[in-house]
Amino acid sequence: MPSSPSDPDLIAALALHYDDLVDYLRRRFRRQDFARDLVHDVCVQVLEKPPAGPVKLPFAFLRRTAFNRGIDKLRSERRQHALLSDPRSVQDHSDDWDGLRALDFERQLTALLAIIDALPARQRQVFLLHRIHAMAQRDIATELGISTNMVTQHFTRAMGTIAQRWEPARRACA
Repeated sequence: MPSSPSDPDLIAALALHYDDLVDYLRRRFRRQDFARDLVHDVCVQVLEKPPAGPVKLPFAFLRRTAFNRGIDKLRSERRQHALLSDPRSVQDHSDDWDGLRALDFERQLTALLAIIDALPARQRQVFLLHRIHAMAQRDIATELGISTNMVTQHFTRAMGTIAQRWEPARRACA
C-alpha cells in the first residue's frame, strides 16, 4: 500500500507515454523485453512508492527513473554473470569479515577514541572540527578566535599524538 497518494499527473503521464517510454528504453538498451520490464518496474514504483513531492516534469522524471533502473539492472546482471561464469570469483567477492577482524576493528576504534579524548581541549577541538566536520582551517580559526597558524599547530600536535599512540598509525609509519 502506498504511504502517500500517487501524483495523478505522474500516473497520467505514465499512461499517456507508456509506448514512448518503452521505445526510448528499447533504443537505449537495444532490448525490447528489457525495456518493457523496466517500464513495468517504474509503474510499480510510482504506485507503491510515489515521489515525496510533486513532479514538475512527469515525462522527464519517468524517463530518468526508468533509465537509472535499467543501468542498475544491467550492472546487476553483469555481476551475476561474472560470478556464475567463474566460480572462483565468488570467493574473491565474498565478505571475509570475520569475528576476529570485527573485534580488532572495535578495539582499534575504542583506542583511537580514547586517544582523541585524552588530547588537550584545544587540540581535540581543532582535530574534530577539521577531520570530522571537514571545516577549513581558516574557518576554524574564525570560529575559535585564534590565528590560522595556531590552528595548524594544534592540528599538527594532535596528529602527532595520534600517530605516536595509535597502533595502526604506528604500523603505517613504520
